[in-house]
Amino acid sequence: MKTIIITASLFFSGIFLQAQQISVTEMARTARFSKIIDEVNNGPKKLKYSDIQGTPYFYANFVPARVGDTSGIIPIRYSPFLDTVEIMDNNTGNVYELPKEEAYPKFTFQTTNEKLVLANTNNEYSGYFFELVGGKNRLLRKNITKFKEEIPAPNSLLPSTPARFEVLKPIYFIKTEDGVVKITKKADDLLNALPADKKDTVKDFIKTNKIKLNEEPDLIKLVNFLNK
Repeated sequence: MKTIIITASLFFSGIFLQAQQISVTEMARTARFSKIIDEVNNGPKKLKYSDIQGTPYFYANFVPARVGDTSGIIPIRYSPFLDTVEIMDNNTGNVYELPKEEAYPKFTFQTTNEKLVLANTNNEYSGYFFELVGGKNRLLRKNITKFKEEIPAPNSLLPSTPARFEVLKPIYFIKTEDGVVKITKKADDLLNALPADKKDTVKDFIKTNKIKLNEEPDLIKLVNFLNK
Protein backbone atom coordinates (compact mmCIF):
# COMPACT_ATOMS: atom_id res chain seq x y z
CA MET A 1 0.00 0.00 0.00
CA LYS A 2 1.37 3.38 -0.95
CA THR A 3 -0.17 6.79 -1.40
CA ILE A 4 0.83 8.47 -4.63
CA ILE A 5 2.34 11.94 -4.25
CA ILE A 6 3.51 14.17 -7.07
CA THR A 7 6.04 16.80 -6.01
CA ALA A 8 5.48 20.29 -7.31
CA SER A 9 7.53 23.45 -6.76
CA LEU A 10 5.50 26.61 -6.37
CA PHE A 11 7.11 30.02 -6.44
CA PHE A 12 4.95 32.96 -5.58
CA SER A 13 5.62 36.36 -4.12
CA GLY A 14 4.34 37.91 -0.91
CA ILE A 15 3.44 36.27 2.38
CA PHE A 16 1.66 38.29 5.01
CA LEU A 17 0.97 36.18 8.08
CA GLN A 18 -0.40 39.16 9.98
CA ALA A 19 -3.13 39.69 7.40
CA GLN A 20 -6.68 38.77 8.27
CA GLN A 21 -6.78 36.27 5.42
CA ILE A 22 -3.92 34.21 3.99
CA SER A 23 -4.21 32.73 0.53
CA VAL A 24 -2.68 29.46 -0.59
CA THR A 25 -0.58 31.47 -3.01
CA GLU A 26 0.86 33.56 -0.17
CA MET A 27 1.68 30.52 1.95
CA ALA A 28 3.29 28.71 -0.96
CA ARG A 29 5.98 31.33 -1.54
CA THR A 30 9.27 29.56 -2.39
CA ALA A 31 8.00 26.42 -0.64
CA ARG A 32 8.17 22.93 -2.07
CA PHE A 33 4.73 21.41 -1.70
CA SER A 34 3.48 17.94 -2.56
CA LYS A 35 0.41 17.71 -4.76
CA ILE A 36 -1.93 15.13 -3.26
CA ILE A 37 -3.46 12.39 -5.38
CA ASP A 38 -6.42 10.84 -3.58
CA GLU A 39 -5.51 7.24 -4.34
CA VAL A 40 -4.19 4.29 -2.38
CA ASN A 41 -2.00 1.62 -3.96
CA ASN A 42 -3.54 -1.69 -2.99
CA GLY A 43 -1.16 -4.11 -4.64
CA PRO A 44 -1.75 -3.99 -8.41
CA LYS A 45 -5.01 -2.11 -7.87
CA LYS A 46 -5.31 1.61 -7.23
CA LEU A 47 -8.26 2.70 -5.13
CA LYS A 48 -9.69 6.18 -5.11
CA TYR A 49 -10.56 7.56 -1.68
CA SER A 50 -14.16 7.75 -2.89
CA ASP A 51 -14.15 3.97 -3.45
CA ILE A 52 -13.09 3.28 0.14
CA GLN A 53 -15.51 3.26 3.05
CA GLY A 54 -14.95 5.97 5.65
CA THR A 55 -12.66 8.97 5.33
CA PRO A 56 -8.92 9.48 5.77
CA TYR A 57 -9.59 12.96 7.17
CA PHE A 58 -10.33 14.23 10.66
CA TYR A 59 -12.93 16.52 9.13
CA ALA A 60 -14.05 15.49 5.65
CA ASN A 61 -14.12 19.07 4.37
CA PHE A 62 -11.67 21.94 4.57
CA VAL A 63 -12.18 24.02 7.71
CA PRO A 64 -10.91 27.53 8.55
CA ALA A 65 -7.91 27.57 10.86
CA ARG A 66 -5.69 30.25 12.36
CA VAL A 67 -2.01 29.88 11.47
CA GLY A 68 0.31 29.85 14.48
CA ASP A 69 -0.21 32.84 16.76
CA THR A 70 -1.04 35.18 13.90
CA SER A 71 -4.44 36.48 12.85
CA GLY A 72 -4.12 34.83 9.44
CA ILE A 73 -6.83 32.28 8.63
CA ILE A 74 -6.81 29.67 5.86
CA PRO A 75 -8.92 26.58 5.11
CA ILE A 76 -7.06 23.36 5.94
CA ARG A 77 -7.79 19.64 6.04
CA TYR A 78 -5.95 17.25 8.37
CA SER A 79 -5.35 13.63 7.41
CA PRO A 80 -4.66 11.25 10.33
CA PHE A 81 -4.10 8.61 7.62
CA LEU A 82 -1.06 10.35 6.15
CA ASP A 83 -0.44 12.67 9.14
CA THR A 84 -0.48 15.66 6.84
CA VAL A 85 -2.11 19.08 6.65
CA GLU A 86 -3.55 19.92 3.26
CA ILE A 87 -4.51 23.23 1.69
CA MET A 88 -6.39 23.90 -1.53
CA ASP A 89 -5.61 26.35 -4.30
CA ASN A 90 -9.08 27.68 -5.09
CA ASN A 91 -7.89 28.90 -8.48
CA THR A 92 -6.93 25.44 -9.72
CA GLY A 93 -8.68 23.08 -7.32
CA ASN A 94 -5.35 21.38 -6.62
CA VAL A 95 -4.73 20.14 -3.09
CA TYR A 96 -1.24 20.41 -1.59
CA GLU A 97 0.46 18.96 1.44
CA LEU A 98 1.92 21.62 3.70
CA PRO A 99 5.59 20.96 4.57
CA LYS A 100 6.19 19.84 8.15
CA GLU A 101 8.40 22.65 9.34
CA GLU A 102 8.61 25.15 12.17
CA ALA A 103 7.16 27.90 9.98
CA TYR A 104 3.76 26.27 10.49
CA PRO A 105 3.91 24.75 13.99
CA LYS A 106 0.27 25.19 14.99
CA PHE A 107 -3.22 25.52 13.55
CA THR A 108 -6.29 26.45 15.58
CA PHE A 109 -9.64 25.38 14.12
CA GLN A 110 -11.94 28.39 14.23
CA THR A 111 -15.23 26.60 14.85
CA THR A 112 -14.03 24.20 17.58
CA ASN A 113 -10.89 25.94 18.92
CA GLU A 114 -9.02 22.62 18.60
CA LYS A 115 -5.25 23.08 18.33
CA LEU A 116 -3.32 20.97 15.84
CA VAL A 117 0.40 21.21 16.62
CA LEU A 118 3.63 19.89 15.17
CA ALA A 119 5.68 18.09 17.81
CA ASN A 120 8.73 15.84 17.94
CA THR A 121 8.23 12.84 20.24
CA ASN A 122 11.46 11.11 19.15
CA ASN A 123 9.56 8.08 17.88
CA GLU A 124 7.35 6.97 15.00
CA TYR A 125 4.55 9.21 16.25
CA SER A 126 6.38 12.49 15.64
CA GLY A 127 4.29 14.83 13.55
CA TYR A 128 0.89 16.37 14.16
CA PHE A 129 -1.00 16.12 17.45
CA PHE A 130 -4.01 17.75 19.01
CA GLU A 131 -2.82 19.78 21.99
CA LEU A 132 -5.37 19.32 24.77
CA VAL A 133 -3.38 21.11 27.48
CA GLY A 134 -0.59 23.63 26.96
CA GLY A 135 2.12 24.84 29.31
CA LYS A 136 5.35 23.31 30.60
CA ASN A 137 3.60 19.93 30.56
CA ARG A 138 1.61 19.49 27.36
CA LEU A 139 -1.05 16.85 26.81
CA LEU A 140 -0.95 15.67 23.20
CA ARG A 141 -3.38 13.36 21.45
CA LYS A 142 -2.32 11.40 18.38
CA ASN A 143 -5.20 10.54 16.06
CA ILE A 144 -4.50 7.66 13.70
CA THR A 145 -6.48 6.32 10.74
CA LYS A 146 -5.40 3.12 8.99
CA PHE A 147 -6.29 1.68 5.60
CA LYS A 148 -7.80 -1.80 5.76
CA GLU A 149 -7.74 -3.84 2.58
CA GLU A 150 -10.80 -5.54 1.16
CA ILE A 151 -11.39 -9.05 2.48
CA PRO A 152 -12.78 -11.31 -0.26
CA ALA A 153 -15.88 -13.35 0.45
CA PRO A 154 -14.88 -16.71 1.95
CA ASN A 155 -17.70 -18.41 0.05
CA SER A 156 -20.82 -17.66 -1.96
CA LEU A 157 -22.95 -17.41 1.16
CA LEU A 158 -21.00 -14.64 2.86
CA PRO A 159 -20.30 -11.15 1.48
CA SER A 160 -16.87 -9.64 1.11
CA THR A 161 -15.66 -6.88 3.44
CA PRO A 162 -14.97 -3.70 1.46
CA ALA A 163 -11.79 -1.68 1.78
CA ARG A 164 -12.14 0.96 4.47
CA PHE A 165 -10.46 3.66 6.49
CA GLU A 166 -10.53 2.67 10.14
CA VAL A 167 -10.16 5.15 12.99
CA LEU A 168 -7.93 3.71 15.70
CA LYS A 169 -8.04 4.51 19.39
CA PRO A 170 -6.10 7.74 20.08
CA ILE A 171 -2.69 7.62 21.76
CA TYR A 172 -1.84 10.21 24.41
CA PHE A 173 1.50 11.73 25.36
CA ILE A 174 2.66 14.15 28.00
CA LYS A 175 5.46 16.30 26.63
CA THR A 176 7.48 17.70 29.52
CA GLU A 177 10.48 19.98 29.63
CA ASP A 178 12.67 16.88 29.96
CA GLY A 179 11.10 14.50 27.45
CA VAL A 180 7.97 12.72 26.31
CA VAL A 181 5.87 10.19 28.22
CA LYS A 182 3.52 7.85 26.37
CA ILE A 183 0.40 7.26 28.45
CA THR A 184 -0.59 3.67 29.19
CA LYS A 185 -3.28 2.26 31.49
CA LYS A 186 -0.64 1.61 34.15
CA ALA A 187 -0.11 4.52 36.50
CA ASP A 188 3.36 3.23 37.38
CA ASP A 189 4.53 3.83 33.79
CA LEU A 190 3.69 7.51 34.21
CA LEU A 191 4.95 7.83 37.79
CA ASN A 192 8.31 6.27 36.93
CA ALA A 193 8.81 8.89 34.22
CA LEU A 194 8.21 11.80 36.61
CA PRO A 195 10.83 13.49 38.81
CA ALA A 196 11.22 11.73 42.15
CA ASP A 197 9.87 14.70 44.11
CA LYS A 198 6.57 14.64 42.21
CA LYS A 199 5.77 10.93 42.27
CA ASP A 200 3.99 10.78 45.62
CA THR A 201 1.96 13.93 44.97
CA VAL A 202 0.82 12.75 41.55
CA LYS A 203 0.10 9.26 42.87
CA ASP A 204 -2.13 10.74 45.59
CA PHE A 205 -3.89 12.95 43.04
CA ILE A 206 -4.63 9.97 40.78
CA LYS A 207 -5.95 7.92 43.70
CA THR A 208 -7.98 10.70 45.33
CA ASN A 209 -9.58 11.86 42.09
CA LYS A 210 -10.01 8.34 40.71
CA ILE A 211 -8.14 9.30 37.56
CA LYS A 212 -8.45 6.83 34.70
CA LEU A 213 -5.51 7.09 32.34
CA ASN A 214 -7.58 5.87 29.39
CA GLU A 215 -10.14 8.67 29.76
CA GLU A 216 -9.39 11.97 28.03
CA PRO A 217 -11.19 14.25 30.54
CA ASP A 218 -9.23 12.63 33.39
CA LEU A 219 -5.93 13.10 31.54
CA ILE A 220 -6.76 16.78 31.07
CA LYS A 221 -7.36 17.10 34.82
CA LEU A 222 -4.10 15.33 35.55
CA VAL A 223 -1.94 17.46 33.27
CA ASN A 224 -3.58 20.66 34.49
CA PHE A 225 -2.60 19.50 37.99
CA LEU A 226 0.98 18.88 36.86
CA ASN A 227 1.14 22.45 35.57
CA LYS A 228 0.18 24.03 38.88
